[in-house]
Amino acid sequence: MSLLSQTARYLLITALAIALVGAVGFYTLIHRKIRHEVDEILTAQVKQTALRLQKNPFAPLVDWDNNPRIERVTFSQKPTFTDTTILDSLDSHKPIPIRQLQETVSVSGQLYLVTIQQPYYEFNELTRELSVGVIIGFLILVALSVVGGLSLSRQLWEPFYATINQLGSVRLDSGVEPVFPENQIREFGLLNRSLGELTQKLRRQFSLQKQFTENASHELQTPLAVASAELDFLLQSKHLTESDYAHLQRATDALGRLSHLNRSLLLLTQVENNQFANDESVNVSELVNQYADEYTPFFQHKNMAVIREMAPDVSLTMNRQLAVVLITNLLKNAVRHGGARYESARYGDVITGETDSYINVELTAHALTIQNTGEPLPFATSQLFNRFVKNPARPDSTGLGLALVKQICDRYHLPLTYQYDAKKGTHEFKIGLLQ
Repeated sequence: MSLLSQTARYLLITALAIALVGAVGFYTLIHRKIRHEVDEILTAQVKQTALRLQKNPFAPLVDWDNNPRIERVTFSQKPTFTDTTILDSLDSHKPIPIRQLQETVSVSGQLYLVTIQQPYYEFNELTRELSVGVIIGFLILVALSVVGGLSLSRQLWEPFYATINQLGSVRLDSGVEPVFPENQIREFGLLNRSLGELTQKLRRQFSLQKQFTENASHELQTPLAVASAELDFLLQSKHLTESDYAHLQRATDALGRLSHLNRSLLLLTQVENNQFANDESVNVSELVNQYADEYTPFFQHKNMAVIREMAPDVSLTMNRQLAVVLITNLLKNAVRHGGARYESARYGDVITGETDSYINVELTAHALTIQNTGEPLPFATSQLFNRFVKNPARPDSTGLGLALVKQICDRYHLPLTYQYDAKKGTHEFKIGLLQ
């Protein structure tokens, strides 16, 4: 949820609470005010009745409508206001709310209890109409306040969102220096200045790291190539003993692993630093078929049957070089670690009991799946994609191939899963292709 949406949510909740409390408060205030006015009217009528009795004490004590009702009493009573109902004179089944005042007055030494009633339904109707009008006006004001507040918030936060959009387009590997504009709001201006300084530092560090990676890639490969060439020259010498030849061969193998390890580590660093930024639409179907063909002799050498289930023209937007690394590392992993005997006739004439193992490459529009037979992992599955984790039985492995696969999948947000079927003795790597 965006900051503006969260602000709008809080404003609406606050406005509803204020509107509810305000509506109840307005209704209560108006009702009490009108009832107070009715009580004053009743009090004034009692005073008028007392004056009439003083002028004519022998007048009839009951009017034609019995309001006010005057009774002689022998004791004094405090003024008492009550709410009650009477039946309508026009409709005997309809009760009418009234306000009643009973008060004792003294005239010429005689006490009279005066009871005056005032119909209340007209005042109630007036109270409702006033309350509805005031509450509607109040709600309109609250709604206008919320709309105005949101509009002002949107305008105030526009520089922030502009900064966020500009920050999202910053590329450390581009030659364009990001410029965050100054802002009249002190906090936003401070944020922009801090981001400008931070991006400058990151660009300098990225440039230095990229330069180091490129220099290391070049400078390390050159002496490694020279050393490998010199060892190859020594291996061709006719004066070597069998022991000398064995030592030189081990040195050549170690140098080859060192060269491969160097290239893999540099490639990992480049992927982590996002130095492969030139993405394009890659035909995954063509790449998988191409490199499956190239690795077919290796599979045949290990007596592994190859099954392909390929969907045509499956495309993916990514760097082409990384796509090649992704596919070849998975195929290379299947070549190195595949080979367990598979006794099922699941694939009919393709897989028989005479075949040691198989590899199945399946490509659909949704996923790339590479499945091969092999022994269970000698370590925990959770460590499979960690760097330098390898099978102790294969010391020539660098332990970086699957780490590269994982790094590339994370780079392009491609879900990578692995599972081992103990019953069938198969390893399965699956990469989702829906970005």
